Amino acid sequence: MMPVPVPDELQRFILTSIASVPHLEALLLLRGSPAQQWDVAAVAQRLYVTERAARKLLDELRAIGALSSAKVDKVLTYQYWPRHPELAAMIDQLAACYAANLVGVTVLIHSKLDKQAQQFADAFTWRKEP
Repeated sequence: MMPVPVPDELQRFILTSIASVPHLEALLLLRGSPAQQWDVAAVAQRLYVTERAARKLLDELRAIGALSSAKVDKVLTYQYWPRHPELAAMIDQLAACYAANLVGVTVLIHSKLDKQAQQFADAFTWRKEP
């Protein structure tokens, strides 16, 4: 069975809004329990990342409008709360596509990271003056 291709609109969303596979996993984790408020430690534990990394990716997902945050008993928590229905629909499409084509979506995310890494490396390449 052939994997489902990633539609162009979804590819654009992934390339502009999903920084890494842990970002995607965090987004889908919170989407899976939309009524739950997650603290950084719980997300870090579920994703097998440090609390610092979890905090950073949750803040970045909040910045794109996919999550809300609030203080609950002096603890910062995050909740799945897309800013507008179009974003919620795009995230739903991403979840379905990821379930049907995990490798394709993951490769797309990594291709962006590989390109960024190459651009960074190129910035430090010694070039001989003509």
